[in-house]
Amino acid sequence: MIRRHQNGHMPRGVAQRILERAAQGEQAVVVVMRNGLPSRVFGLDDYLKMRDLPKQVKPWEHRTSKSAPPDPLGATDLGVLVSPLTREQMYE
Repeated sequence: MIRRHQNGHMPRGVAQRILERAAQGEQAVVVVMRNGLPSRVFGLDDYLKMRDLPKQVKPWEHRTSKSAPPDPLGATDLGVLVSPLTREQMYE
């Protein structure tokens, strides 16, 4: 169950992560909001690297398109037929 803080206080886990970042010597932190609540904490350098990474890597260019779903009856392509098929050959 997700508890929502409606009273405007910062969630305890986020406050702890901010203090941990400050103890590590971070000069600035970035707090990311999700659904109106602070949810994630990053150092400024880490956040800028994370934000700029998709512009450099361009993952949408490397994704392959989804192939067509397989035939539910299991039909396969036999290529060019040399002779007409008989019923016995079709069931093989």
